[in-house]
Amino acid sequence: MFNVVSNQLKQLILVSYYESLDTCAKHLDVKIKAMKQYISYLEQKKCQLSKLIDNYTLELDNKYMDKIEDFKITCAKKLEDYDLQFLQKQINMLESELAKIEEAIKCTLDQIANTIAERSMLTQMNSLL
Repeated sequence: MFNVVSNQLKQLILVSYYESLDTCAKHLDVKIKAMKQYISYLEQKKCQLSKLIDNYTLELDNKYMDKIEDFKITCAKKLEDYDLQFLQKQINMLESELAKIEEAIKCTLDQIANTIAERSMLTQMNSLL
C-alpha cells in the first residue's frame, strides 16, 4: 500500500515538475518575442531619427551656405545666427537620443541572449528526466 502511494506521489511530483518547466518555458518564449518586437520598434525609431538628423544637417549646411553668400564671407569666421544655433542644438539633441536608442538595443539584445540561454537550460532540464 505504501509503495502505491509513494509511486503516485512520485508521478504527481514529476507531472507538476514538467508542468512547471513547460509554464516557465512558455513565459520565456513570450518574453523573447516581446523583446524582439521592442528591438524592431527601436530599429524603426533609430531609422527615423537618422533621417531627421540627415535632414537637419542638410538644412544647416544650406543655411551656412546662404549666410556665406549673403555676407560675402571670403575667409573662415564664426557665424552667429539664431537659426544656425537652433539647428545645431536640434541635431545634438537628436544624436543624443540616437545614442540612447543604440544603447537600449544593445542591452535588449543582451537580455534576449540571456533569456534564450535560460530557455535552453530549461529544455535540457526537461530532457534529463
